Amino acid sequence: MMIEPRSTATIRALASLAELSANQLEEGVSVEEVIATLRKAAEAVKSVVDAEEAAELSAEEEAAGLVQDLTPMDLLASECEDDTEAESEQPVLNAG
Repeated sequence: MMIEPRSTATIRALASLAELSANQLEEGVSVEEVIATLRKAAEAVKSVVDAEEAAELSAEEEAAGLVQDLTPMDLLASECEDDTEAESEQPVLNAG
C-alpha cells in the first residue's frame, strides 16, 4: 500500500465522513447521533494534527538547540588573562 499525500488522504477522509453521515441520516439515525459522530471525527483529526505539529516543533527546537550549542563563543582577552594568572598561582600536581 502506497502512502497518500496528506491533502489526498484528507479529501478522501472527508468524503468518507460525508457519505457515512448521509447514510446514517437515510437510515433514520437521529440528527443528534450524526452530529455526535461528526464531533468525534473532528476530535480525532485534531488530536492527530496537534500531535504531529508538536512533534515537528519539538524537532525544530532540538535542532535550534544543537545549532546554539555549536555556536562559537567570543572570549575577551582580559577574561583569558585572568584565568591564566589564577592557574599559575595554584600548585600543579604531576602524577608522573
